[in-house]
Amino acid sequence: MLDNRTKSLIRGLVYPIQFDGNPIDGVDRVLTQVVDRKALGATPGEFLASVRAALESSEPLADLIPQHHPEPVIRAYLAEIQKRLEKPA
Repeated sequence: MLDNRTKSLIRGLVYPIQFDGNPIDGVDRVLTQVVDRKALGATPGEFLASVRAALESSEPLADLIPQHHPEPVIRAYLAEIQKRLEKPA
């Protein structure tokens, strides 16, 4: 079970792409607007830890906010966020 902070950070990452046709196309925008700006008072490391926890969980991530993307799409999007956050600067 994901804790409330992790759910909050995942919601912060999913919210900006909820209406995108292909969420992967929004990764750069979300990294700039959410992660780089330390939205929700979180560091990039906290976002990364939350994404890792979310992807390791069996919790339905697509249900965290109302949106139309199926679970595999949300998980693929978060996996791409994770990949980008793990890249050395």
